[in-house]
Amino acid sequence: MPPLSPKEFERFLTKTRYIGRLGTLLPDGSPYVTPVWFEWDGKKFYIMGKPLAQYVKNVERDPRAYLVVDREKFPYMRVNVQGQAKIVGRRWSQRWVDMGNRMIKRYLGEVALKYAAARMKYGIVMIELTPEKINSWKVTDFPPDRTFTEPARWREV
Repeated sequence: MPPLSPKEFERFLTKTRYIGRLGTLLPDGSPYVTPVWFEWDGKKFYIMGKPLAQYVKNVERDPRAYLVVDREKFPYMRVNVQGQAKIVGRRWSQRWVDMGNRMIKRYLGEVALKYAAARMKYGIVMIELTPEKINSWKVTDFPPDRTFTEPARWREV
């Protein structure tokens, strides 16, 4: 399965409502995966979290993270991201209000205004995920395809 073209990659991460799945590590080293809203700025991913969320605690302790964004219906597409996450905001600055509003509108559509107003009353933790490796693929044919005969092709960032 070929990787997404640069244009497909950008559109997939910025113009769709696909939920990301963020993988972090629990204190005992076990994986912890949770669905997240995200924004991609062309270089980094931003994830809006809640102060008491387990994945926020995990990132505070260990920056290693993995994000998967996929299309669950045919034709399947996927972007995998391995990188380092860090907390970059704990208050509603104008930057996070604007980004939060974009995410809320992207994922909820026009009903977002009510949710946005309610969400701003609660704490925020903004996580920045800096990719170290990225790969992507899209289904263009059925077996046998490249993934049956070759390992994943990672792109160093």
